Amino acid sequence: LGFAMSACSDDDDYTPAAPVSGDCPALSFVAEETGKSVELDPADPTEVTFTVTREKGDAAASYKLTQLSNTDGIFEVPATVEFAAGEKEATVKATFNKADVGKTYALEVALDDEAINPYKAATKKTFTYQFVRVKWNSLGKGQWINTFLYGTFWAEVEIQQRDDKPAMFRVENIYTDDFVSSAGAAPSGYKPWYVFSVTKTGNVVWDEWFSINTIHPSYGAEVKCYLPSALDASLAGDDAQSKCYTDKEGNILYFNLMPYTYMDGIGGWGLKQYLVAFPGYDLAGKLGI
Repeated sequence: LGFAMSACSDDDDYTPAAPVSGDCPALSFVAEETGKSVELDPADPTEVTFTVTREKGDAAASYKLTQLSNTDGIFEVPATVEFAAGEKEATVKATFNKADVGKTYALEVALDDEAINPYKAATKKTFTYQFVRVKWNSLGKGQWINTFLYGTFWAEVEIQQRDDKPAMFRVENIYTDDFVSSAGAAPSGYKPWYVFSVTKTGNVVWDEWFSINTIHPSYGAEVKCYLPSALDASLAGDDAQSKCYTDKEGNILYFNLMPYTYMDGIGGWGLKQYLVAFPGYDLAGKLGI
């Protein structure tokens, strides 16, 4: 028993790929700089810089930049990227002087096909960037109360309120790399703020899951605090257990957060409580912590 062999015939529909010109500079955007989505304060700088690299060519040269998208035309982008003689990298600056608070703006810039090497896997032909201007107002220092994994304790945290969306709040993340490492776990990627929203029904929600910056030492997986419905639709009823508590005048006293604590692909512990006391309300004292 042998393998059947066949030869390519003249009728095969095959067109060889065009070779890269020997004069091609093999331009690319820097991978680490593209794809960012950032939140800017209204007072933050009004520019973004990005880098174009080239592999070939030592003479001074100019290469075209094409805008594929530019929200409301607010980004002012040079038409070309300029390389000085001998340079393998060139910096491009895009400015955006006008931007409404709360609106997301996006930019996408492309290099010409003739100037890139499409067969090189690391080549980035396009640069993308988006931002939204958001003003957060400090409410002062509150309390974050931990009741799971690291024991029961509380820590002072900054709490802020979004200026244009007063039902949104930002809470300082206490689970720094140093905190996690000193407890014998590995950090998973620190994010300085949590963002929570209060619904019209008084529930507290967040975007999919929030992180306590922890790789569990026994399982080697990140511990994630899911909004129950984001983990599984069958858990949607548990979303209502995360509540905002107020006084008679409607001032927020504290959040009772009940995320479904889970490790992707492994499992978890179900609903676990975290508490956020707002400035002026000593919830830790009332609980005897």
